[in-house]
Amino acid sequence: MANYQNLKSRIDQGEVIVLDGAIGTELQAMGVPMDPAAWCGPGNHTHPATVRQMHERYIRAGADIITTNTFNTLRPALEASGYSELVREVNVRAVDAALEAIDRAAGDRPVWIAGSISCRIPIRDRKTGTLLGGTGYGYGASLSVEELRSYAEEQANILAESGVDFFLIENLWADNESRAIAAEAAKATGLPVWVAFTASVAHDSHAVRMSFGEDRDYSSGIGMPLWTSSWRPVDDDKSLADGIDEIAALGPDVLGIFHSRIDETAAALGVMLDRWSGPIVVYPDAGREDYLETWQDSSVANEHSVAELTREAATWVEMGAQIIGTCCGFGAEYTRALSGALPDRIASPRNGA
Repeated sequence: MANYQNLKSRIDQGEVIVLDGAIGTELQAMGVPMDPAAWCGPGNHTHPATVRQMHERYIRAGADIITTNTFNTLRPALEASGYSELVREVNVRAVDAALEAIDRAAGDRPVWIAGSISCRIPIRDRKTGTLLGGTGYGYGASLSVEELRSYAEEQANILAESGVDFFLIENLWADNESRAIAAEAAKATGLPVWVAFTASVAHDSHAVRMSFGEDRDYSSGIGMPLWTSSWRPVDDDKSLADGIDEIAALGPDVLGIFHSRIDETAAALGVMLDRWSGPIVVYPDAGREDYLETWQDSSVANEHSVAELTREAATWVEMGAQIIGTCCGFGAEYTRALSGALPDRIASPRNGA
């Protein structure tokens, strides 16, 4: 069995670690329908063998770390999808699928399991209390701090009990308060915590923000606004540097950049290198626009080829990123290329915190 201390030792020694790739869009491409509210999460209950096989693909492609299919399995998302009585079951099955995949595909090679926690949450109707599905990208800011904390603690405890090796906090957008809530809930379990940030470069300056770029049109599927006056206030223009400083104060084990465009990742990594002295994970997305569709259109190609991603990833390693993977749209073929092309070590391990 893999042990996190062994992973930490490899990181401390400067080894380059390969994280897996897309989870939701890989399942989508494999025929698992995406749910309007809970996205890929219900697949743990409806398509457990496919979830396991997805993990096996990444392991055989060379991934050192696989990520649980729990990006969107907080209680409110599952509640909106009709799975309110299966919150524990859906999350436990996610870890079981990862464990089974390791048993079937890893052989003697150690593979670690990252327990994903995020806050893609449907919007709650403040009059009726109903969680409304089909709302595109909802965020933790649509819930109170107390409510979001209770959900994050519930999921973190289930994943820790089920056998994840560490947590990967994958909160989207500029709501750093939600990111901190999830990180604190994960740390309370006693397991290591990695925290990732989305990032974009402002068009009118060189400032790197935690928000998505203006070209990301995640509009509501049923015509609802993504922002209402009842939401907690969020500074959409907060700099990535400020966000990193806030989360670094919580004592995470690794910080990183994820779900960001390839052409903006280097700028975000530069900020991360300036503000954080510990290890860094980088895993960009493919810039696809069909993440929320029920089925993936296989005729639509990614913006970047395997060769282009691999070339950029080598640059990120040269800059100091040590854990490299991919996010939405980049599947196992990209992981295989990264595993075969990246250097074995970085020049100067970043062990500080």
